[in-house]
Amino acid sequence: MNTSALNPGFLSRSVGPIHINLDRQQYNASHVLNFENTEANQRLSSFIHNMFSGEIVNGTEQRPAGHWVLRAACNPQAYPSPVSLRVNGRDELALTKQVQQHMETFVDQVRAGRYTTPDGERYDSVLHLGIGGSDLGPRLLNDVFSKLEISDAPALSIRFAANVDFHEMKSALAALNPRTTLVVIASKSFSTRETLHNAQHIFKWLDAAGPAYREKALVAATCKPAKAMEMGIAPERIFEFSETVGGRYSLWGPVSIGVRMVHGNLVFNELLEGAALMDGHVLQSKASQCIPTLLAMSDLYNLEQGIASLMMSPYDSRLSLLVPYLQQLWMESLGKGVNNNGELLYKPACPVLWGDVGTNGQHAFFQMLHQSRIASSVELLAVIQPDHNEAKSHQVLLSHALAQSEAFSVGRLNSPTELTNTASNYKACPGHRPVQMVFMDSLTPYSLGALLAMWEHRTAALAAMQNINPFDQWGVELGKGIAEQLEQSVPPGEAPAENPVTAHLINHFLKNTGLH
Repeated sequence: MNTSALNPGFLSRSVGPIHINLDRQQYNASHVLNFENTEANQRLSSFIHNMFSGEIVNGTEQRPAGHWVLRAACNPQAYPSPVSLRVNGRDELALTKQVQQHMETFVDQVRAGRYTTPDGERYDSVLHLGIGGSDLGPRLLNDVFSKLEISDAPALSIRFAANVDFHEMKSALAALNPRTTLVVIASKSFSTRETLHNAQHIFKWLDAAGPAYREKALVAATCKPAKAMEMGIAPERIFEFSETVGGRYSLWGPVSIGVRMVHGNLVFNELLEGAALMDGHVLQSKASQCIPTLLAMSDLYNLEQGIASLMMSPYDSRLSLLVPYLQQLWMESLGKGVNNNGELLYKPACPVLWGDVGTNGQHAFFQMLHQSRIASSVELLAVIQPDHNEAKSHQVLLSHALAQSEAFSVGRLNSPTELTNTASNYKACPGHRPVQMVFMDSLTPYSLGALLAMWEHRTAALAAMQNINPFDQWGVELGKGIAEQLEQSVPPGEAPAENPVTAHLINHFLKNTGLH
């Protein structure tokens, strides 16, 4: 029995603009209170200490995890004690601060029209090339910032191209002028095949406008500056970040320089302040009071009960790209089959994360959640204060979020007697879904930073509790390797594939494109 339901608010916690309520989870109060005495919490405490001390926490790649440095470099006051990260003798905190200052100066020059095209004109657009964490994070930030009433109004527009499917590139370029577009190539290793392939298209596009445009237009965000220089990008427009920053944790740094150009340094630094607030909260709070830890504790408990699905629905249309962003952070970090000791896992290390904005989801997949036997937990996110004056609309929106929380938990017509009543049991909703509510005071760059950092820490906490590595992605590497081998086999190529099924599929392509 969930005893917190008898004591509403027992599992409510707040930090800054973020508030959570877990009273509708399925465990009881003693589960939370006793967690601090468990081995899982000991692993988590060690992990947090090691990460913020710069020790190796990514065992398979023998690296620290330094994404938090991107927040700490300009917000050291948010941390309870001095933090540091040194890698091979290099002070990553000092380097990050230096790069941030360089980045802010360049962004201000672009926005003020002091950095100009070869024709002396202002740049009016940015094209961002990246994929995975080098795309989803900046894309989310731009989408949210574009919908906020921010006084530092955009001076440029931005388009994104991630997919090697040229349809996306064609659509992006249709809205851009090669003479007035800056191109950001965001790649941690500067060897990501999709991004480099798309870059070749852009080089041709820029060169067609004239020989002077490519050199001035290119900007790079990478941890391999030498490789960027080999591609002809000027050193003063290469913005380096630490190799300890994983791609899906990288939106806080140079990868998002295009977003800075469009929305300004003040807006972006507010995002970093909100994230640093969450870092400080994690460092200072014991497990029973720490918001990311409590959320991860719920995820772990639900997994142990066989609930391997998490539906997340933000009740704010400005957060329509939140779930796609979180899916990569969550499932690339936690979609593992082996722990840090090399032992096979025999249950999922995370629930499948999916969802859509409310109230849209209510008229799509909520039906399945309410009545089917598919086990799933539910997370609803609501923003208390809107950026409009239509009070009635916001009242309706919030009432739906609160109603769904109750409906998923309580259900209806679900007693044994009611369930056997064939005249009415088609209306039965079992209820008893584990539900958690997350509230934001308002949607601002600051609260968004706190929310995204909360999810990063929740992800890492669930990994630490289970002794798995949230910073590698060897499954991703498998598909990349096979794709590279097959690149010359698919149309219009004719090289045979070794796998017989793959060879059959290639022959089908060749036959139906008339190239066989």
